[in-house]
Amino acid sequence: MLLFPFKAYVIIVPVWALVLKAEPFYVRAELLQATNCVLEGYALCVPVFILAALIQFLKRQKFTAATSLMFGMATFIILLFLLPMCALAKG
Repeated sequence: MLLFPFKAYVIIVPVWALVLKAEPFYVRAELLQATNCVLEGYALCVPVFILAALIQFLKRQKFTAATSLMFGMATFIILLFLLPMCALAKG
């Protein structure tokens, strides 16, 4: 239950990033700083999910640990896809 804000963040932010990418250039340039905050949020989510999965595994909650680990891996993969988008943006 405590990981819900992190899970919601992982689900909602890629949709927001796609909307951001579809905006006109002048709007995209101004919102580039917001994208950096998104990337920092993802960088925070990855270790949180990995640590939560480790704790849940040690408490013998294997299904919950697997779910947290999958969210951590998905977050890392999304982070890898968002980094080039941010680096190639013209601001």
